[in-house]
Formats: sequence, C-alpha cells, structure tokens
Amino acid sequence: MSVEIESIIDDLLSEEQNILGVAIINKAGTLITQTENWNLSNDLVDINKLLGTKLELGQRGMPNLTIQGIKYMMVENTEERKIGTNITGKGHIIIAPIPIGGTGALICYINPQAGPRDALFTVQSNALKLVDLV
Repeated sequence: MSVEIESIIDDLLSEEQNILGVAIINKAGTLITQTENWNLSNDLVDINKLLGTKLELGQRGMPNLTIQGIKYMMVENTEERKIGTNITGKGHIIIAPIPIGGTGALICYINPQAGPRDALFTVQSNALKLVDLV
C-alpha cells in the first residue's frame, strides 16, 4: 500500500469521527487495504457483484449486502454511492465507487449512533483522491 493511500485513510478517519472502519478495493476487485478492526476479505465476492452491476433506470439492484455477518439493507444504490443500513442498529456502510461508476471502491463502516449521510460527503470527497491510486 502506498504512503499516499495510507495518508488519505488517516485524514479520512481524523476528519470524520463516525467512520469506524475503512477498506479500499482496486479496479480488479482486489482488497488493497483495510483498517485492522474490519475484515472484508470473505465478503469480496458480494461487494464486487454490487460494484459490477450496472443498473438501468428504475432498477434497485441488490436489496442487501452482508459484511462480517452483519446484513445491511441497501437504502441507496447509484453510480455515485451505495448506502446500506443494518435495521437492528449495528451500523451503516457507505461504498463510494472509484471512479464514480467504477469497480474500485472506498468502503466505510459508519457508527450506529450516526446517520450514514452525516459522513457521506467526507467519504465521497476522499474517494475522489484515490482515483489515480487504485
């Protein structure tokens, strides 16, 4: 992992206190890094399926995604962002495709006490910094 990517993750975590876990997948669908408290390696197939599905107008895509045994209901699924919420209060995920509509992604686990939209801008703006790195 490059120093640049590490620095972007550090900035992201210090800028947004409600982000509790971070992972980055490259365009090939390979996990290139993740924070020590979060392991997405067993869930890559489903995450890549979500990222690789191009939705036609009106299509919803995958209704849910399970990461580390926690099921997230997909409440938003667009080329710019994919947001999942656990309905039993175990947190949220934000997946920001890199580049927008691409198959790489910045994936963040969001504090259950916060709303996912509170961190959305920070996640998306940091994903843009990764475009040429993944």
